[in-house]
Amino acid sequence: MPVHTVAQTGFGQGTNDLYDRARPSYQGFALSYIRSVVKGAAPINIVEIGAGTGIFTRALLAHPEWASDIKEIKAIEPSAGMREVFSKNTEDDRVSIAEGTFENTGVEDQWADLIIIAQAFHWCSDYDRASVEFARILKPNGSTVLIWNLEDRAQARWVAQLRDRIERHEEGTPQFRLNLWRQAFNTASYQRLFQLPVEKIWPYNLPTTLEITVERALTKSYIAVLGEDDKAKVREDVQAIVEKGEDKVWIDEGKVTRRNTRSRDVTDAKCDSEGFSFKTQRGDCRLEDLSLFLPPSSCHLEPIYFAALRPHNLASLMAPKPASTAGKAPASTASKAPAKSEGVKAAKKTSKAAAPADGEKKKRRKTRKETYSSYIYKVLKQVHPDTGISNKAMAILNSFVNDIFERIATEASKLASYSKKSTISSREIQTSVRLILPGELAKHAISEGTKSVTKFSAGSK
Repeated sequence: MPVHTVAQTGFGQGTNDLYDRARPSYQGFALSYIRSVVKGAAPINIVEIGAGTGIFTRALLAHPEWASDIKEIKAIEPSAGMREVFSKNTEDDRVSIAEGTFENTGVEDQWADLIIIAQAFHWCSDYDRASVEFARILKPNGSTVLIWNLEDRAQARWVAQLRDRIERHEEGTPQFRLNLWRQAFNTASYQRLFQLPVEKIWPYNLPTTLEITVERALTKSYIAVLGEDDKAKVREDVQAIVEKGEDKVWIDEGKVTRRNTRSRDVTDAKCDSEGFSFKTQRGDCRLEDLSLFLPPSSCHLEPIYFAALRPHNLASLMAPKPASTAGKAPASTASKAPAKSEGVKAAKKTSKAAAPADGEKKKRRKTRKETYSSYIYKVLKQVHPDTGISNKAMAILNSFVNDIFERIATEASKLASYSKKSTISSREIQTSVRLILPGELAKHAISEGTKSVTKFSAGSK
């Protein structure tokens, strides 16, 4: 498939020395996590697609957990200009670079233990063909890792203003932040050949200067293709934003400031059945068999465990359809309003009749609240019998629970949207729980939730 025209031009000849100098490298904790994903003993064969100027490659070669474990890296890059800078700046006998794309790497069958795509997969133009290509060159039990760095607009106003200023020039390009790349997980080839993805986000602070920030903005593909007058305006505006620096935190007063950044990593595990075939579905497997260990990071206080299951396995955990029907019937009956076409007496009777209904509603709401509170007290009694909980603590807990529910609903709606579905199913809820909650807690929540739904369904038949 042809490379996007903006990527061709924005990353073409003459733009890549600045790119290599200004773009950030990758954090050690992210590289450590990727090492934990690779199954099997060293030495490791790696294919890096969209290798660019070699920023990620050099970070991997220099990392202590990778340095001696790499057998060979085959870097694939469609841009001749980037390949030139890569070859100039990356000197290691284990590394080679060749022309290729996501859909056509030119790597032999079942060669790679790991495929890495750093800051590039959003440019993929054919997700289905790319999934087939990844599965072809991976060994059984191999993995694909996608990783991006992105400025975190939520942590500082100047960073948000910076992104607003440059992102206006995107002109419909498939940028990472738009999440179009997630469509890859819905393709027939991906779902046939890979497990569900594991996603991890690390927030971190990156030292930066005015010069580096301006140069980094100019390396964006959609900025690089602008005319000189427009580039000059971008440079001027970015400089003004940094100098004003709302919420800016100085590391070295007047020189170095802190840039809030997020690193996102998405891992796809190839199907692990023996006798791999594109036409054969992966066999059933237990949750524990597929758990991946993720080490602690700056945003979690405990290790995360995640099971990457195929949709067919998740389907067995879903509640039967009759349960939703049974649950809706009482609600619709209770919500019926009395007729309004009666006379004055009828209206009075109606108003009297409505009073108990309102009371019942209030009572029901109160009952739900009491049930929730009672559950908290029940847990406390089981774990710490002599410990209570204050009203303020309960309010904080309620706020926390509401926030979690909101985040799960948001993620679930995104997943449904990516799948072009108008209704959120239990699969989207389960996947959202895995993405948001720490691993063991996510497993427990899904397990207990499924038991409750199944028990309710059985009781309502």
